[in-house]
Amino acid sequence: MLLNKRLLLVLDQQNQACLALQRCHLIASRLHSPVTMVWLGDDPAKAQQAVAQLEADGIDVTLHQCPRNKLLKLLAKLLSQQPFGLLIKSSDPRQSGFMTSLDGHILRDLPCPVLLVKGDQLWQAGVVMAAVDALTEDAHQRQLNDDVLTIAAQIAEATESALTAAVACPSAMMGADPVLQSENLIQEKAQQALEAQLSRLSLTAKAVAVGEGPAEYWLPEAAAQLTARLIVIGTRARGGLKGALIGNTAERILSRLDCDILVLRIGLADEVVPVLKQ
Repeated sequence: MLLNKRLLLVLDQQNQACLALQRCHLIASRLHSPVTMVWLGDDPAKAQQAVAQLEADGIDVTLHQCPRNKLLKLLAKLLSQQPFGLLIKSSDPRQSGFMTSLDGHILRDLPCPVLLVKGDQLWQAGVVMAAVDALTEDAHQRQLNDDVLTIAAQIAEATESALTAAVACPSAMMGADPVLQSENLIQEKAQQALEAQLSRLSLTAKAVAVGEGPAEYWLPEAAAQLTARLIVIGTRARGGLKGALIGNTAERILSRLDCDILVLRIGLADEVVPVLKQ
């Protein structure tokens, strides 16, 4: 499938929105990508200022304006009309009570890789972390793991960064399998599985991080310790009642992360990898 390199940028009047604009500017300039900008707010002058920043470097921009409560509907319409290589937005995981955040709905509902920007540091010469579930027996999750590692490696190469592969292991528990009764054995098995996966994909990681605990807690801690500037993670985009009660790892870690996060869904790696190789 040919890659459509058009970027979809969501901006609003919040201060952190400038981070998404800066990140989109860098990516669009590197890839010579046209940008479709969706502006949330009632200040057309500020929207035009954002457009002018991109157009000043020769980036083609198409502008749409809509209220915040109509964003998901507009994004779904735009994605139905043409494919986008990447959706870029400043992270804003705020939610009201038990309601899913806007970012959570974007990750669950939209068929597009999503980059949520949280940090102001460039990825260049930093650390790119790929978070995978190395112990899974599910074929779809294994393919998603491959996608995450492949894309993280391509980004690390393009930005001259160090690739780190990370896996959060379940806590030791009583069971028939002796491996599941020992924290050390669980982590050893996970590291072996992760190293085997990297070898199969012909990838080399600067470091392999393995730790115990729920992924939404351990991964942000590992990212902070390793000073990661980007974490790449997959999502099964769980929806419905199960999504409302359990959520998805990608959206649960948003509030705990200090770095950017790139979220992939199964089958979307073919759209991202080719553009990163340019």
